[in-house]
Amino acid sequence: MTDEAWRRVEAFTARAPEKPAFGSPCNGCGFCCAAEPCSVARQFVPGAIDGAPCPAMEFEHGRFWCGMVRRPGHYLGLPAWGDEEMGAMIGEALGAGKGCCADVG
Repeated sequence: MTDEAWRRVEAFTARAPEKPAFGSPCNGCGFCCAAEPCSVARQFVPGAIDGAPCPAMEFEHGRFWCGMVRRPGHYLGLPAWGDEEMGAMIGEALGAGKGCCADVG
């Protein structure tokens, strides 16, 4: 990651908790999603492009959350009644809850 990209990510995530060590439980720092959208977001979220923060990042209660896990219908233009099941499938595909996957910093 270039110095400029690193500064952009740090500025975007400044209000969130500090990034945990690689493999540690996620604390919602938002680093991975601010650095670049995941493959799910790039495929399904309008405006999700490489090198820019993911448009599905949601900030609440002092941390970032994955909007595609929390309320995918909002980003996919679908009714909210399927959010729980679809969000669980997306979370599983992304490895949500498996630990920090950003091996930098």
